[in-house]
Amino acid sequence: MKKNFGKLLIAVAMTASVVILASGANAGEHKEAIAKLKSVKECYAASLRLEALQAKNSPDSVRVSGPAAEWLKKVNAEEVNMVTNRHAGSKQAAVSIDGRTYFGAGEGYVSTLQKNAATRSAVDPFTNKKIDKASALTYADASGRVFYFESEGSYGEFIGLATPETVYGYSAPR
Repeated sequence: MKKNFGKLLIAVAMTASVVILASGANAGEHKEAIAKLKSVKECYAASLRLEALQAKNSPDSVRVSGPAAEWLKKVNAEEVNMVTNRHAGSKQAAVSIDGRTYFGAGEGYVSTLQKNAATRSAVDPFTNKKIDKASALTYADASGRVFYFESEGSYGEFIGLATPETVYGYSAPR
């Protein structure tokens, strides 16, 4: 009986080790995305603290307790200055380049978009692929910083990294 219990204990320990290693590999695979997600969460928390101060409440009582999908909001591309990658909150000047539409805050930014091809692309924070800003989905954090995603699926995967298993993730309140 003791012999079988010992074998069972070893089997359980080995299985747990494999699970831990596998989850660690997944977190390591998306290390940069998790760091960006942490930054998004910190901006969201700062905005909640500011709201508390403005309402004359203590910012110390503020806790980020909602789902990660609340940390970023989808914004219209025409409200994004695609040179500074900031959500302006108002319609920006449009410029058509090679049949694609980009947006900037005025003549100087439009000129930069026309002359500098690098300003017309971004890197998807989840897939790490270079994408064209004109066809990307745009989301902004609480500070107005814009993130460009190649698809809703990529955005969903990015937000999905906020789990109790990730160092920077969201865990449901107890």
